[in-house]
Amino acid sequence: MRVGKMNSYLTGDLSCRCSNDTTVNACLILQYHRVAWLEHDPLQLAVEPYRFESQMEYLAENFNVISINKLKFYLQTVIPFPPRTVVVTFDGGYADLVYTAKEILERFEIFATVFPFSANMIKQEQSWWDTLEDYLIANSSQNQLELEIDNKFYQWPLKSTLNRLNVYDNLYEILSNKTQSHQWDIINQIKENLALEADEPDKHRMMNTQELKRLEENGLITVGGHTHNCVKLSLLDERRQFAEISKNKDILEETLGHKVEYFSYPFGSESGSHQNGLSRILEDSGFCMALGGCYGKVETETETNRFDLPRVKVGNWDLHGFHRFLTKFLD
Repeated sequence: MRVGKMNSYLTGDLSCRCSNDTTVNACLILQYHRVAWLEHDPLQLAVEPYRFESQMEYLAENFNVISINKLKFYLQTVIPFPPRTVVVTFDGGYADLVYTAKEILERFEIFATVFPFSANMIKQEQSWWDTLEDYLIANSSQNQLELEIDNKFYQWPLKSTLNRLNVYDNLYEILSNKTQSHQWDIINQIKENLALEADEPDKHRMMNTQELKRLEENGLITVGGHTHNCVKLSLLDERRQFAEISKNKDILEETLGHKVEYFSYPFGSESGSHQNGLSRILEDSGFCMALGGCYGKVETETETNRFDLPRVKVGNWDLHGFHRFLTKFLD
């Protein structure tokens, strides 16, 4: 393998070049959400604890795991990344990050960045997608679901597992493209229609503010911003985009007592005509980098948009699967 000449630079434009070449001058940003045993996981958000432990041990022994602050340094200075460089990140802010992931990260001295959304952290309510799972997948109620959405009437049977999974997928797609108030209007209709008869639904608790502070105790974990309500920013006008971003940032900074510099887009960056405005809002709000939805690796040899950095989602893989995934990008 060879490292090409250093001729790239960091820019704020909207290009996102996720190269698939085999140069060692690359960093892979890994995206996790949860480290937990779940009975149901329709969005495939969780990595089971023993597998996460194996993955972190493998990274510690074979890769150059850097903090997000060090990632910023490499991009600003255009210094080539060392071979096999990775950054570990978590989106969402589930409580299992404090009670399971943190101990494993500390044992193997792995740097990580957590991007929590703040509304459910303050209210101590679970997310709409987890509530949807409780009522449609974990639930044993056999009722038919009837909803009115955007003046259209829906009827869905819930008599089989196939019915439930199909309805979950349909409603997840609908709710993902609604604003926060509209999402909860629909969720409340579901609660009124269905009795919750799940024997043992999964635990979906988000961390509270005290637990958020515990994340940073030993200096390995950095906290970044992720909006207040975890809603697609493309659904909002610029005024409400700014409100979502700044409210989250204000709550995190007040809780932690220091500036929050890094951002992760809910549902990816949703690259489009609104992206330029979002980059301006993030920069004006005091963020210096944002992790987006472009799939691939970060390279200092190519033009890089610091407000739409690519990353890759990690699955609940065994060690061999994790190895194959990483080497596809970095060998």
